[in-house]
Formats: sequence, C-alpha cells, structure tokens
Amino acid sequence: MTKHGATGRDRFQQICDDKGEVQYVLVPAAIFDQLSRAQEDLEDVRAALTASTFGMARLEGVPAEVAHRIAAGEHPVRVWRECRGLKGIELAREAGISPAYLSEIETAKKDGTFRIMAAIAKVLGVSLDDLAPPSDEAARRERECVALADGVRAQIRDLVLMVTGPTDFNTGGVRRAATRLIGDASALRHQNPALSEWLDTVLDRAKSVIELVDHAEGEIIGTARQARRDLELIVAQPDFVTHQANAEENDAIPAGGSRIHAAE
Repeated sequence: MTKHGATGRDRFQQICDDKGEVQYVLVPAAIFDQLSRAQEDLEDVRAALTASTFGMARLEGVPAEVAHRIAAGEHPVRVWRECRGLKGIELAREAGISPAYLSEIETAKKDGTFRIMAAIAKVLGVSLDDLAPPSDEAARRERECVALADGVRAQIRDLVLMVTGPTDFNTGGVRRAATRLIGDASALRHQNPALSEWLDTVLDRAKSVIELVDHAEGEIIGTARQARRDLELIVAQPDFVTHQANAEENDAIPAGGSRIHAAE
C-alpha cells in the first residue's frame, strides 16, 4: 500500500505494511545522494573525534626510532604499524580496508581518504597528525625534534617508574633505560640547542643513575666475593674437615666391623 503527502516525510511516496506502518520512503535519486553524503560527513566527524581522543590519550610520546624513521622518509603509517607490532593484513582488517589499499598508502602511491586515515589512526592509537608525512624539510626537522622531546619525556617517566614503582628493582634494566635516555637526550640537544638547559640536567641525572647502579652492583659483587672467602675459611677449619673425613671412613666400615681396603 502506498500513500502521498505534502509535508516532511509525507512529501514523498511511502510504502506501508498491512497495518499502515511506513516501511519505505521513495525519494528522488538526487535527494538520496545528498543524504548519503551527509551520512558520510557525519561518519568522518565521528572518526576524527575518535582519532583525536586517541591522540590526546597517548602519553608515552613518540619513540625515538619512529621519529628517526619518519624523518628519514619512511611513511608514517608503515612506521607506526611496525612499531605497534601489526602485520599489514591485520591493520587493514581492523581499519576496514583491503591489504592492497593499505600497501598503496604506505608506499605513497595513494593518499588515504580522511575517513580511512582516521580509522587507521584509531587502530594504531595515534593522532591524524602523526600519520601525515612532513610537507618539507623544515616540517620534517620540526617533527623529529618534537618526537624526540616526547620520547625523552616518556623515557624519563619510565625510568622513574622503574626506580620508584612497585616492581622489583632491576639494575640491568635501569642501566639500559638510562643509557637509552642519554643517547636520545644527546641527539635532541644537538638538534635543538634551545632545550640545552633542560637536557643538560637530564643528562647529568641519567649519568648519575648509571654511576649509582655500577656502584651498587660493585658492592654486591664485592660482598659476594667476601662472603665466599669467609665461607671458605669456615669450611676449611681442621675440626670441620677432620670430622667430615672421619664420617666418610666410618661409612666405609661394613656391618661385620672389618674395614674394607682396596684390592692391591
């Protein structure tokens, strides 16, 4: 059954069921296209908001390796995908695109649409800005400096947590973290002298951490060696050794009371 009207939805032909409930509304193709585009725009806005939220929530900063690779010319999507430990087919599936399309984006053969890039950003847990290749050399350098600074701050937080957190203190892990921090802070200081004052403090603190760890491990090793020497003195005492030798001799005497001698 169909009915016609003059206002709102009633302007268009409607198809109703036996109970008179509207099931379909017939609209001209041009209006349908407008509605489809409006729906797509709404989805783009939602995707952008989601991606922005993920970007703001990301507190670990940009890893130095990611910053260096992007600055060297690699596509940000590929670099971040590999940083997250995802295969191309996995990212493509989660973002709702084909692996071939993702490959074309990563090789710069195609520019992803706003909606697709927002979906990729959501899966990777980064902002849309993180996935945009630098436009020129100045932008590339600026992005690398910002990424390195984020990475240094993140490494400082990690180092503080390793030392003061609830997990067991691991001197090897602390040394590796401090060494990595020194390398990235030194690189950032070279690229951005304006941060020298802050980075000089960071470098001094990181070096102090390594010195203290080395000292602590030296004390542990020295204590262990001294303990071994003390133990050797104890177990080498004549009364201890004699008692042990006598016990072994008694064990060699059979029940009949005769000592067993080795055959000549």
